Amino acid sequence: MKLKHSDVNLSDGLLLLRECKNGQDRVVPMSLSVREVCKDYVAFKQRIGVGTNPEDTFFTSAEGNPGSPSTVYELFRAVMYRAGIPHGGRSKGPRLHDLRHTFCVNALVKLSESVLDLYYSLPILMTYMGHQSIEATNRYVRLTEEMYPNLISRVDEAYRYVFPNLGTDMEEGGGYETD
Repeated sequence: MKLKHSDVNLSDGLLLLRECKNGQDRVVPMSLSVREVCKDYVAFKQRIGVGTNPEDTFFTSAEGNPGSPSTVYELFRAVMYRAGIPHGGRSKGPRLHDLRHTFCVNALVKLSESVLDLYYSLPILMTYMGHQSIEATNRYVRLTEEMYPNLISRVDEAYRYVFPNLGTDMEEGGGYETD
């Protein structure tokens, strides 16, 4: 709800996210489709006379009032209902935060299946997600181990010296290779 028009760079397709995860600011790219939807949204706001000055809140009601977390949650629930996806009740989901988790896992799967080296690409995803460590991003992977066993082995291979299996490594001679 903190996003202001000055934080949305539609020409370069970048968002400045302020005080997000771990209280940090970060810049993230937008997909072309999100960019187009945001352009349409700004044009709509201008047509109905709702503020689009740099310091105005980006997401607002038709009257120009800033959106609230409860409004976002209600819209999310309405979309889920229209899509025929049942809600399991409070704390049972699906939750809005599950979209973040799904994005991260799908990005990891795509990275794993591509020719990109996970050793280099996983830190990029970590930064994009606002995580402060590879381990935090790695937790998303561990939650999906049954669905993507190849992903787990690829991440383990890329980061075996960052997150050693201490039990196995110690039994096999205790160590880290230093090459």
